[in-house]
Amino acid sequence: MMRLPIALSVAIFALALQTAHARQRTEEAAIRTVLARETEGWDKFDPKEVASTFTKDAIWQNPFGVRLHGSAEIETFLTDLMARPGFRAGKSTSPTKILDLRLTSSTTAAVWSDERIEGLVNDYSGNPMQPRHSYYKKKNMPSPHRVVILDSGDGYFSISVCAETRDDLRSPVYEEFFNTLAIGP
Repeated sequence: MMRLPIALSVAIFALALQTAHARQRTEEAAIRTVLARETEGWDKFDPKEVASTFTKDAIWQNPFGVRLHGSAEIETFLTDLMARPGFRAGKSTSPTKILDLRLTSSTTAAVWSDERIEGLVNDYSGNPMQPRHSYYKKKNMPSPHRVVILDSGDGYFSISVCAETRDDLRSPVYEEFFNTLAIGP
């Protein structure tokens, strides 16, 4: 008699666990789709496509300290940036790789990624720029430079925060930012 409730409890628990794993796989696939669409926009020099992956109130900061608020401001900035010959000279030299993807709540995820761009030219000086690589080694441990926070508050995932750094521009502010998230390598 006691076996039936125990068996039923185990079956309910197993079903709930299976459902949770399926939901997590679905959410991770949705997040990867958003990030792939963002990467595709960058590769096509399409500011509208890149900006469409961000929330209306997103915060975006590039490695040079330019900080923007909202998808409209991001699109305006990227329209100018992507029109520059020096920027358009750059090419991705390796596909974007997701190093870590964490669902931090039912509506929020954090992603660290690795990407490389070479061939950029400074439009003002005409000089070649150093290759941009969003990943570096610190104390022989990988430590990404790009973190993206995604939010699904409106039913689908969009980027709400994107912060990027470079080795030579890394600052204590970024160290504090990465450390407070406490979910990276």
